[in-house]
Amino acid sequence: MSIKDFFAGIFFIGIAGYFTFELVSDMSLLFTDSTTLWQYFVAFFRIALIIFLFNLGLTFIKKFFVGNTQKKGNAR
Repeated sequence: MSIKDFFAGIFFIGIAGYFTFELVSDMSLLFTDSTTLWQYFVAFFRIALIIFLFNLGLTFIKKFFVGNTQKKGNAR
């Protein structure tokens, strides 16, 4: 349970929020007739990156509040 875990979680959620803002602000440019397959791939990669960073941030915040996230004892 470290304060660094909490701030790391906030940092990664903030980065995910920034990438979400950038993706949404350029969304009108994505669906035009001249959109290439490469642009769709980049948009998909951005969405995957946003999901990854958000989950990473939540994991760090959970680690801060719960402590160690590994199970102890018999996991049956």
